[in-house]
Amino acid sequence: MNPVRRRIDRLAALTIIGLLAACQPLPRPFADDRPPADLLALRDSVGVAIAPIEGQPPETAAKLGPALAGALLKHDIPATERTTSLGSYQLYGRVAAAQIRGEKPAIIARWRLYDAAGKILGEPTVKLEGLTKDWEAGDDKLVARLATASAEAVAPLLADETSAASDKDAPVETAASTPAAAPAEPAGGGKIRLAIGEVKGAPGDGAKSLAKAVAAVLKNQVAIVGDAKTADLTLDGEVDVAAGKTEKQHVKIMWRVRRADGTEIGTVGQENDVPRGLLDGPWGDIAYTVAFAAGDGLMALVSRGAPERKS
Repeated sequence: MNPVRRRIDRLAALTIIGLLAACQPLPRPFADDRPPADLLALRDSVGVAIAPIEGQPPETAAKLGPALAGALLKHDIPATERTTSLGSYQLYGRVAAAQIRGEKPAIIARWRLYDAAGKILGEPTVKLEGLTKDWEAGDDKLVARLATASAEAVAPLLADETSAASDKDAPVETAASTPAAAPAEPAGGGKIRLAIGEVKGAPGDGAKSLAKAVAAVLKNQVAIVGDAKTADLTLDGEVDVAAGKTEKQHVKIMWRVRRADGTEIGTVGQENDVPRGLLDGPWGDIAYTVAFAAGDGLMALVSRGAPERKS
């Protein structure tokens, strides 16, 4: 069994998870300390929410989602099939085994990628040689190969979007250029400088993995800096794992965003029950799932705490 699938199967997510319905708006199941929507400025996130993949048998199609999420992570693209966020791209897929006369048997996956506004960015098709019986049996190696090939087809679409967004964000000196209100940008037109501070209390490698994951999720919306002294804002995290005696452990994660002078802007909280000991070792893609779900709330606080523009 694919290791990403094993880990996801054991995961009771640290967010309130909703089902992603194909061809329907993806849910945004995250309760946070959120200001009005007009304060949000989520412009060029490369996070991907993968909807349930259509195909037969459904058990094999269900394996492809987490495998694809893991393959996209290898391209430095935060992805999850467990939840979504306001700024995420949305990926829908349909997969089937095919036997065309005169050709070798193949597995065909058709994908459709949307941006956060619902615009179609691309519809790549991936064709991979493979036996129908192996696909129907849920062969993990075949699923992994298809996930890898699909990630290679989808990743360039995201790279093109990020590049285009970066070009659009670059300042243009014209007489008609009047900066629009953009809460995620401080005076001077540059992105907010955000330092990822300490993540306290996390078992296993959670402190390192969560910090890395949240930086990856936010890096296209803010400028991640390593020195808090040069940052406009600092993000800290705290993890609390309840020491109960049941098979489940209640986990709370609290994120705090504060200004350079130490003033706290607000908090974002996540909590749920997870199998005991699940987080005692490497967090891996679990950290990305947590960071991905927290992204909306964190960017709302960043927008709220953005330094005022100078007239």
